[in-house]
Amino acid sequence: MRNTTQISAVIPTYNRAHLIGRAIESVLGQRYAPTEVIVIDDGSTDRTRQVVESYDARVRYVFQSNSGVSTARNRGVKEARFEWIAFLDSDDCWLPDHLGRIVNAIEATRGDAALYFSDTQQPTEDGGRRFWHLCGLEIAGEFEFRPDAGEWAIAPVQPMMIQASVIRRMTYLEVGGLAEQLRTREDTHLFYKLALQYPACAVSGCGTVMNSNDNIRLTQEYDTESLVYRNASIFLYKDLLGSVSNISRKYRQFLTDSLSRSYFCSGRVFFRRKKYFSAIRSFCISCVTSPAKFTKELLGSLGRHLVKGNPGSSSSSVRSGAKV
Repeated sequence: MRNTTQISAVIPTYNRAHLIGRAIESVLGQRYAPTEVIVIDDGSTDRTRQVVESYDARVRYVFQSNSGVSTARNRGVKEARFEWIAFLDSDDCWLPDHLGRIVNAIEATRGDAALYFSDTQQPTEDGGRRFWHLCGLEIAGEFEFRPDAGEWAIAPVQPMMIQASVIRRMTYLEVGGLAEQLRTREDTHLFYKLALQYPACAVSGCGTVMNSNDNIRLTQEYDTESLVYRNASIFLYKDLLGSVSNISRKYRQFLTDSLSRSYFCSGRVFFRRKKYFSAIRSFCISCVTSPAKFTKELLGSLGRHLVKGNPGSSSSSVRSGAKV
């Protein structure tokens, strides 16, 4: 049976004239080609326009003033003409069978999932491993369809990466797309909204090869103990608790506990910076939000202090999956 699914490929970019061609070539080289390719230029000042416009009419160039990756992706979805949106970052590339395998899963499941995603290969400097291996995700067969995809959403590391995802356009718009006010975790927020409310489908095989051979990114690395990261986490969980109503008690409790922990971690950051009033306020909100979670975090922090003599000293940097 001939595949009939129509896909709009969306590529946000910023000052990537030297790399955007590779991304476009990997899209045009798909064995199952997208119906259109949209490049959203987020205010580039190099030759990005000339490079993109050198391609044929299948590739559409859209310029906007510099507004950030989330705004660029949301603009791409609004510009798209077709039912399914496939995302790619301008410094990454798709393997030739990526869209073909996704489309086979879409048609085998009658498009019942809002989100279809495959595996990614991580950048060489990050070890070059498959992302699903890092997440501990394994599926049997060509795809795994889950009417309740919440367990993927609440996993310690979500197995979805936006560069390897295909999302139903109307559903993306219904949930509000990417939160443009977030500086990090915007992709995590989107996947929560999708997987907690709609079916999702994991598609076997690697779809995207991630690269990191360029220092210019629309999203930056943030220490997980930074206020930027903690404020993003607080916004994320507060928004989900306020806007997602049709989820189970289990998932709501997870979000509540996660919000409590985010406030607690924010309090630790303030405490280390000797902003004691802000620290006490954050600790109080954490306790009110979930007394049990607050108590657990407090005991854990005290335990680390007794063992190491330096509470909350460990931290790490994270890069949003929404790098471009």
